[in-house]
Amino acid sequence: MVYDNDSYIHWFPQGLASIAAVLVKNGHEVEIYSQDMNHYPDEHLTNYLNKNKFDMVGVSVIAGYYQYRKLLKISKAINKSKNRPYYVIGGHGPTPEPEYFLKKTKADVVVMGEGEVTVIELIEAIKGKRPFSSVKGIAYLKKGKVLINPRQDLIRDLDSIPLPAYDLFPMEYYRLLRMPHATNSDLVMPILSGRG
Repeated sequence: MVYDNDSYIHWFPQGLASIAAVLVKNGHEVEIYSQDMNHYPDEHLTNYLNKNKFDMVGVSVIAGYYQYRKLLKISKAINKSKNRPYYVIGGHGPTPEPEYFLKKTKADVVVMGEGEVTVIELIEAIKGKRPFSSVKGIAYLKKGKVLINPRQDLIRDLDSIPLPAYDLFPMEYYRLLRMPHATNSDLVMPILSGRG
């Protein structure tokens, strides 16, 4: 999973951490590539993918022009890799316009809306255990045509999903959130207590 906020404020990627936790709970290995913390050039991501064999790479996009431009750079780096994994994007950015984002990023799939259930079903489809048409909450290309499946039902019981995979992230980095009345010795970060 690739993350790059590229901001002086170190926002913790809650959505990505939640998806990672669900993947781990379902027996998948997850590695976080944090361009956000290291500020590597885009070629570093290409080389990283060339040196490693991943089945899937996921990028979460919030919204906004700056994040969109960053997504295009990350997409270019992913698509240039010799060992290009199955490429999935999700988040608030691509959800309302999945067709546009598929074409611009050359991603294989856009996950629309909440991704915790969808990503597990998507992996089953990638492995050939179910048809892509049965995976709710995705948009994908088939024979050059964009297909958009119905939305996934909202998760009604947030306690049914695991806590975010904090252990996969450099939590000391997020200590520097720069919130009012917080010192550098405080660990301050948002907590997701509801969705809606």
